[in-house]
Amino acid sequence: MLSSLMTSVLQKRVAPSDEQVRHHFGLACERAGLIATEEAAIRILKRVSREINKARSMLEFIGRGTDWLQ
Repeated sequence: MLSSLMTSVLQKRVAPSDEQVRHHFGLACERAGLIATEEAAIRILKRVSREINKARSMLEFIGRGTDWLQ
């Protein structure tokens, strides 16, 4: 989700809208077999936040792929 949003931001040079974030989140949940609920969003975003804080850079974080979600 973050990777696709960052790619979009870098191409358009504009922050994603709330609708775009919801769309990408829904796609990410679908790919992971999750139901996009508020509870799932909170759990996922907390995990993403921890992983971003561990990464030395955003590019390093994006380069990790989706393996860490498993």
